[in-house]
Amino acid sequence: MRANVAAVGDNAPRITLIPSVGEYPIYDEVLYSAMTADVIRVDAFDRAVRSCANGRTVVDIGTGAEANWAIVAAESGATKVWAIEALPESAEKARAAVAERGFADVITVLTGDSREIELPEQADVCVSETIGAIASSEGVCEIFADAKRRLVHDSAIFIPHRVETVAVPFDYTAVLGDAGPAFQAEYATYVDRVFRAVGQPFDLRVCWTEIPHEGRLAAPTTVETLQFDSGEYEYTVHKSRVRIERPGRFGGIALGIRVWASPADREPIDSLEQQTSWLPVFVPASAEHPRAVAVGDEFELIFGVRPSSDHRHPDYRLKARFIDRREAEMDWDGRYMGGPEFRSSAFYRELFAAYPAPFRGE
Repeated sequence: MRANVAAVGDNAPRITLIPSVGEYPIYDEVLYSAMTADVIRVDAFDRAVRSCANGRTVVDIGTGAEANWAIVAAESGATKVWAIEALPESAEKARAAVAERGFADVITVLTGDSREIELPEQADVCVSETIGAIASSEGVCEIFADAKRRLVHDSAIFIPHRVETVAVPFDYTAVLGDAGPAFQAEYATYVDRVFRAVGQPFDLRVCWTEIPHEGRLAAPTTVETLQFDSGEYEYTVHKSRVRIERPGRFGGIALGIRVWASPADREPIDSLEQQTSWLPVFVPASAEHPRAVAVGDEFELIFGVRPSSDHRHPDYRLKARFIDRREAEMDWDGRYMGGPEFRSSAFYRELFAAYPAPFRGE
């Protein structure tokens, strides 16, 4: 195995890592199944689609191999549904799923990037599950911005309605003890697949299977807000001051999301508090050894979002600097296509200690 892999059975650590894969064109049956099995996510989107599809036209962007929301919209009385899927193999499977359910006369599956597809008329409802483990990471802002301009009416309903990214300082040593970072064995092979999709190894975004409360050093801070029925999305830099509420070691920042599928949702889906297929992203500290922190310590947190080279998936910059120090404890260059460094911190050097170099992408 090319990256550190967690033990299995009784010796397995409480939390393990999974590469963040939703941003890359590597979907397979395992990944689709994980989303389909996510009851919390599925129920929220199901309610939202059923509440507004009747008598309306719907566009489902990123419909996936099972065309879930296109079919739910048709079941709910949509007069016409356009289901758009970028991956040709998934689009073919979606057509088969639509035909099997008897909705071929209502649902048309279109293959391609939604930004390059024309519809014969504008839709009343736009649904897309291209929400990432970081809210904007799968390109939903660019997708919905284009849909607003070309594919839907001015008064169109967007599903989901609102998404936030929240940040929590995290002490993973409080949970792992002496165990080092390691990937969950079932998903370790996706590391290679991400590297091949990009063309080089890099310190890819990683997700922890959970962010236990005993490792959280402060309450969540909102760093990104996406309100899809409002004006145009703008790339921003968000600055906040975070106060440590529990003593421990600053190992990095966990990023979770809160999703309101519909404006009628009283409570959001919360990836930090609920087990969903949106796993929290973990950004490790840059320092060689995690800094010891006490209650009352404060740091400035900067979360920046900018367009990536593909003009769809964003790049991120996350920086944390404690008030009593000039040097940043964290300075993360989270580029979609990979940053200039590999094994840039003690965390990543341990995680990728056995990975061969140079990588040639054979």
